[in-house]
Amino acid sequence: MISRLPRALSPCGAALTLLGLLTGCEDVVYRDRELFNPPPDTASGFLGYFNVAEKQTTCGNCHVSFQAQWMGTRHARAAADLDASGQAQGFCWGCHAVSELGNAVTVAAGYNVVADSAYRDVQCESCHGPGFQHVQNPSRETRPLASIHVDTGLTNSCGECHSGAHTPYAEQWAASKHGYGGQAYATEGGRSPCSTCHEGRTAIRLNFGETTNYVELADTGAASYQPILCATCHDPHSAANEGQLRAPLSEPSREQLCVRCHSREGHPPASGVTRRGPHAAQGLLVIGEDAGWIPPNYTYPDKLVGAHGSESNPRQCASCHVTRFEVTDAATGEFVLASVGHTFEAISCLDAQGAPTAGPCTVEQRDFRGCAVSGCHLSPSDARSAFVAVKGRMNFLTDQLWADTDADGVMETTDGGLLPDVLAQAIAANNLNVINLYDRTLTVAEGAIWNAQLAYTHDREYWSSFTVQGQNSCATPCSTQGAANTAHKSSGEGVHNPFLLDALLTSSIQAVQAAYGLAPDRPVDLTVRATPPSGVRLRR
Repeated sequence: MISRLPRALSPCGAALTLLGLLTGCEDVVYRDRELFNPPPDTASGFLGYFNVAEKQTTCGNCHVSFQAQWMGTRHARAAADLDASGQAQGFCWGCHAVSELGNAVTVAAGYNVVADSAYRDVQCESCHGPGFQHVQNPSRETRPLASIHVDTGLTNSCGECHSGAHTPYAEQWAASKHGYGGQAYATEGGRSPCSTCHEGRTAIRLNFGETTNYVELADTGAASYQPILCATCHDPHSAANEGQLRAPLSEPSREQLCVRCHSREGHPPASGVTRRGPHAAQGLLVIGEDAGWIPPNYTYPDKLVGAHGSESNPRQCASCHVTRFEVTDAATGEFVLASVGHTFEAISCLDAQGAPTAGPCTVEQRDFRGCAVSGCHLSPSDARSAFVAVKGRMNFLTDQLWADTDADGVMETTDGGLLPDVLAQAIAANNLNVINLYDRTLTVAEGAIWNAQLAYTHDREYWSSFTVQGQNSCATPCSTQGAANTAHKSSGEGVHNPFLLDALLTSSIQAVQAAYGLAPDRPVDLTVRATPPSGVRLRR
């Protein structure tokens, strides 16, 4: 690099050297060291470390802020961790050093060709690809952009290293609803505001304020939509939060990583169309914030926060939804799989070997090990018993409001529960809006429906989509007449917040009885059983 230092003295000054006197007064020219070393693997152009001892990457000579953040990540100590494991083998270094893995290079390169110390650790080029061309001509055209697209078997991006039996992140993620096991990104990716949480790139930008560039950033329509990717939740450059996450796990608020998206609609709107019930309300239930319709007779002055959302559960959602365990062969004891919990299924179904599987399965085939950690349930069997009890309680209480006895997805006067009786009254009085979830008013019956939709379990799927006999389904005659009333599953079978849900449902049942002068189909104890355990927070 060449720089010019303007002369400080005029004319020339007494301190000039003899060379200066002989050549005349000119700018002093000096040359410092280039900001990059020749790449050890000249064919690939991977530069690696500029200074190995100081872990100064060549890229970091210019991209100073990224260098500083990266120094705190596990990627920056990948080689040392492998050395310390005592298990290092030749094939390990492709992922623990700069190589063709994780980027667009498709032939052996970097440490896999030249085992130079400059390539140790997962450096910038591991994801971005070779930087030699860029440092020679640092222009927009030569930028080595990283790819955030992930899939199994893909020879690029995170999955090329974070896969296989020991680290099956890509495989488990791909099967999850965040990955290709859920197709919401394909249908909602171009819709606002749905894309904020359903499309990976938009979620990165709008939920976390990330504006750095990458290969897939350009929006070219449906073909460019991405699911909720590794980079949506994990920050490749920073270890400010556990696991290089973009937001904290332990914060029981809307700032918590999962709650950023799982907190869209937890209570009925004050005005406007109310046909759609709770939507992505899981996080709101866990932290006990803005969840549910509050009946006029609500017995709790404070909003209850269940144990899962308390400060005594530092991993919050991840305690149940990201459970790690090792699977070994029952006969030989040999290693089979290190499950990393990236199916994001709480209490996963297990296959014959004990590995997570999609199911369906019985409650006895589900894995409750994740519930018996961090001072939570005493044992997996205790957790299973609590789960069965809570789920049964939710089923019992929602049945008091409506039981779809003929399983046709229509709330009608012949069904069980209080709401069919309310419906019979409305039809007799020719009142078409008592249970009209399309209009701009909220009746007691409709509020009770909202709470039931917030609490329902897999055993009562009809709460997620149903029509109502003899009632309007829009404010005036419209094209949506007869459309279903819908809701997303939010309660986690009741365990997301059994205390709050119990209080909301019992109060809703009482409110329906009082508002419409009804008695339940059968005697029912409506004593609120939502007594919080020791240490659970109460919030206003």
